[in-house]
Amino acid sequence: FIKQAIDGVSFIDRFKLYSIETNWSNGEVVQRGTGASYSHGLDYLHSKVLEYRESEQDLDNILSRDWKIKFAASMVPRGMELNESFIISLHQQVHQVVFEKLLKEVQADKRIPSESVVPMLQSRYAEMEGQRMSQDPNPFWDDYTSGLNRIDEATKERLEDHIFVAKRLDQICNQVIEHASTGYLYNERISSELYNQPKAVDSIVDDFAVEAQNFANSLTQAAAFSAGALAFRLIDSQVGSIFSGLIAALNIFVSIGTMTNVSRYKLRNEEARIIFYEEKLLNVMKAVFSLMDRQNQDDCPIEQNPFVEDLEKQVENFYINAKYYDYGEPEEFKAAYEKLKMNINDPRTISEFMHQLTSKFIVDDYHESSYMQEYLVNIYKTCYEMHRLLTDNVNREAGVTEAKALFENLQTFRPRLKDSLQEGAVRFGFLKKRRFSHWDISVGLRYFMSFVFFTEKCPGAQMSTQTAGVVRKARRLSTLYKSTTLRREIRDLEELYWATRESDIASLIFVAGFAVFIASVVFTIARIFAIDVLERFAYWATLASAFGAILALTHLVRKTFILLRLQAILGKKAKDTKSLDNAEHIRQVRWVTWIQILLTLCRATAAGAAAVALPWSVAEYGFGDRIDVRFLVPFWIAFGAVIVAVGSTLFFFVVEFVVRHNLSPKLGEYICESFRDEIGLMAEVLAKPVNDIDTKQVQERETWEYVAREFLHRYRFDTVFAADRYGNILQYIQGGMDPR
Repeated sequence: FIKQAIDGVSFIDRFKLYSIETNWSNGEVVQRGTGASYSHGLDYLHSKVLEYRESEQDLDNILSRDWKIKFAASMVPRGMELNESFIISLHQQVHQVVFEKLLKEVQADKRIPSESVVPMLQSRYAEMEGQRMSQDPNPFWDDYTSGLNRIDEATKERLEDHIFVAKRLDQICNQVIEHASTGYLYNERISSELYNQPKAVDSIVDDFAVEAQNFANSLTQAAAFSAGALAFRLIDSQVGSIFSGLIAALNIFVSIGTMTNVSRYKLRNEEARIIFYEEKLLNVMKAVFSLMDRQNQDDCPIEQNPFVEDLEKQVENFYINAKYYDYGEPEEFKAAYEKLKMNINDPRTISEFMHQLTSKFIVDDYHESSYMQEYLVNIYKTCYEMHRLLTDNVNREAGVTEAKALFENLQTFRPRLKDSLQEGAVRFGFLKKRRFSHWDISVGLRYFMSFVFFTEKCPGAQMSTQTAGVVRKARRLSTLYKSTTLRREIRDLEELYWATRESDIASLIFVAGFAVFIASVVFTIARIFAIDVLERFAYWATLASAFGAILALTHLVRKTFILLRLQAILGKKAKDTKSLDNAEHIRQVRWVTWIQILLTLCRATAAGAAAVALPWSVAEYGFGDRIDVRFLVPFWIAFGAVIVAVGSTLFFFVVEFVVRHNLSPKLGEYICESFRDEIGLMAEVLAKPVNDIDTKQVQERETWEYVAREFLHRYRFDTVFAADRYGNILQYIQGGMDPR
């Protein structure tokens, strides 16, 4: 600053540069959303108006974008940008603080006789109470100034300077509020672009998901190698012995890969179950509770009311943070909340409490802390959801009994689900510390018991069976309302069921893989060191691989039927589509589907051959003298299984790196456009009424996420494509079917 003066730069130019640099520096230092009282913020804005006025800068652009973001974060909490009650109360609060600032500046101005002028200013302000509701400061302050007739011209002229600054302060506050509203409309009030990213492929929880299909392939390979190791041992030759040992050694690595990958898959499904319990179960209970009639709602004990439970958590969090931020005991809030709880199922009482939140607690009592405002906005959002669900235009008489029965079922189901969750620490990325009842061997045994206790009413019913019962009741209740209610909740419950069942099946695969691993290790050691006792043990232990082969065969046959159904659907779509381009791409997908069917049949053949050869080879080894069939028969079956398994692996590389690699990167768009009508109907059913709390983009993104999950479950394209092309479909739907 001094150097520029020596260089001959004028004072006004130096002052402008100094103002710009300090404004930028403050913008870097001040953290967004820390919050402050309105008076403190206006003190800063008042100094900026004077600074810009004296330095002859543009008074219409005092606040840069980053400063508007900071003040908007302090003044307008997210979710309140379009709330009429809050915005009106905020304008009133800001108007009052601006006027108080005006009086303070007038009293500090020694050129103005404040003793006589201040009462007149207050009187004039009181006269214009009706006009203060206007959000445009220009006509208000012009009328305010013109009405000061009893003040002499010299004093009035000096007052006009202060009123000019007050009007500018009002304008700046309006700009901040408008900036917050604009940011809401364009979803720009976010902390990071991470919140705009679509969900990844591994967020999909489904029946026989894309990872599980790979486990069937690895089980097939392990079973074929086990069969080959045993069959080659039946040949009493040096070559057969060498090949037997090599195949057994190779199977060790295959089984390790199977165990680690299936453990990760199990962890993902268990995490999905935990997320459902912590984030989605209460929403399901609230939706079912809202379908009960008013009498049943009032008869429900308040501690079992899901709305009260959700509110209690948020209110308790508010109390804790009020104490942390040195606020006094929130007596008024407590009184209002207790009044709400006395009539918690009455929409009118809920509306009154919401109005108190927006017109008093958020905008006035706790406006100095943006964090406290955020907690109150969360409470408001829960109340809004309560009000919406309780006032939905549905005929609650249609399912009175069913809604009550389902709600009671959820009450008993909840603690059982909690007890079944596996929340231990994860070690080495694929192992989790669990209690004995959650060990894979225990889960595997209970899985087979589920075929005996196959209904949720059985005393020994497994968690998957109980979950399936809840899903059936929810579907039945939804059909009473023509399937227009509980659609999202049913989707979440179905994913809980699939996550539970897939977790159980993953335990079976882990046990099978572990058995193959142990048998392969023992067999390899026995062959290397020529230990006959170990070899006999390994022969019988390898019999467990037959279970893995049967399990793989079951899944591969099922996958074949899924692919055949999808092939028929795509054939119909290719005929019905009007776009030649889309028809060509669908035919290309059908060709890839045929190749996938061929690959799956090859693997199923290998699994079936291994399932036959394994027990036959063991029987030939243990009881060969009692079997009339020549021992070469199981050898050739096992040898064929190994050849087909290896050939299937080579074929897979061709499919992956040639066929799929040459597919169009816009394949997801072409497929989704062919199903646009079905996807549109799903979006209509799964959509919820739009609110003014979450941004429109956030609500639409949530709807499209449910649509994507529904569509990809109905049409199993994951059986055709790998994760990348399958992810294209998922992301295109989550993007709202927008080609941009």
